[in-house]
Amino acid sequence: MKNRTLLFAGIISAATLTGCASTSLMPNATNSAPAAAAAQPAAPMAVAQVTYKKPERIKIAGIGYGAESTFSAYTPGQRRLMAIRASKLDAYRALAEQLYGIKIDSNTAISTLTAKNDSFRARVNAVVRGARVVSVTPMADNNYETVLEVYVDQRFFDDTFVYSSANEQGVLTPAEVCVQCRDASSY
Repeated sequence: MKNRTLLFAGIISAATLTGCASTSLMPNATNSAPAAAAAQPAAPMAVAQVTYKKPERIKIAGIGYGAESTFSAYTPGQRRLMAIRASKLDAYRALAEQLYGIKIDSNTAISTLTAKNDSFRARVNAVVRGARVVSVTPMADNNYETVLEVYVDQRFFDDTFVYSSANEQGVLTPAEVCVQCRDASSY
């Protein structure tokens, strides 16, 4: 935005100074007629019109829930505030999952062709800026619900994630990355 303003100001300044350069400071008998003609206002110069496309804004909402603690050492006010805080953090986590995705780690232990242990771990590592708390609502059983929202433009998703146009951006396919890999059809 700042660059466009500077560009526009530069074009206007150049157009204004161009009109001043053709006038003479010392009129004499040979160029008195052009000096008189230059004193008259000149026709306005055509300025190139710069079009600015407003970015498409998308609203992303995150909903989080928090439950009051049953720890008896806390006062009822502390339990309520901690439940509200928990619901807000859960809403931020839900918002970050939608904006940046989630990393899933899983592990399965198999013995005698039977799954013995199956574990999953989900992680989100993100920075969320500009989110706004829409509402904090008390629910039944001393639980709280918090709704957050943030507006992002379409360019955010195009820059953050690789979609179907991945090969146009120079992203390698798995077959190009792994030189020792074999195609599944060769087995």
